[in-house]
Amino acid sequence: MCPTCSDHFFKGHWLNDDLGKAIERVVKEALTIDADEATVKVVLNEVTRTMVRARVEVDAPHVGDTQHKSFDINVRVDRASCDRCSRISGGYYESKVQIRGDHRTPDKAERQRALEIATRTNDRAQKADRLAFIAKTIQLREGLDLYVGTVKAAKRIVRALVREMGGNLSDSAKLVGRRDGKDIYRVTFVVRLPEFPTGAIISAKQHIYEICSATSTTNAVDLETGQSAALNAEDLRNAQLLGARSEAKQTVLVSIDADEAHLLDPETYATLTVKRPPYVCKDDQGREIQVVKTQEGVFILP
Repeated sequence: MCPTCSDHFFKGHWLNDDLGKAIERVVKEALTIDADEATVKVVLNEVTRTMVRARVEVDAPHVGDTQHKSFDINVRVDRASCDRCSRISGGYYESKVQIRGDHRTPDKAERQRALEIATRTNDRAQKADRLAFIAKTIQLREGLDLYVGTVKAAKRIVRALVREMGGNLSDSAKLVGRRDGKDIYRVTFVVRLPEFPTGAIISAKQHIYEICSATSTTNAVDLETGQSAALNAEDLRNAQLLGARSEAKQTVLVSIDADEAHLLDPETYATLTVKRPPYVCKDDQGREIQVVKTQEGVFILP
């Protein structure tokens, strides 16, 4: 049994079971029972670091009846680090995942979300690959570095990051040695998160947009016309960041005309007149709304 993670070694494999199931598996393997339909129940009575005392109950069909047998056993427990814990404690890793921003630095919320995605993806991968572990996480000024146990696990992580957070992916391999006559490479994946993430307010193509998603396609909504738009790389090449939904402030919508909306400046409380977007209607008069102030003016958020 591994003293670090409590996995146990059985028939050439490390298995993730609790102690009771592990002991039951060993006992069933050791028993010789003629009947195929026998049931075996193991009850742990005393557990020490090196020994487990247990009661074994066996019920087996025999000539139309059921024979019952019970006996006490001692199971010796040897403790040794498993392959995964040995690699983690030795600082072993096969791949590095670097999370960066495109012409920017990922903020705290993005780093936290990226780490949650990576952890969740790796936890799922461990069901098929026990060496899929994240050995360590390093916070840097420019982003986040993850040291991953296998290249296959790292690939799953970076694909999940790009799928859920957008951006682009690159990779490089470095020769680090030879094993059994084969070259051993360490692979580094770089995920660059979009320059304009979800919630960013930008000026592009002479329009003001809020980015709604930035995965395979950058989807946005025009804050003046309310129309949806799909922005490509060329559209974003000369775009300017004006603000973000996270910087939005609440204010009161005073009144609405056919084409204009009158609201209070969230800082000075002076009355402002802005173009009325189609997602603002008469029923919104007197209600609180969210607005973002930019160098291009004040815009009501949908």
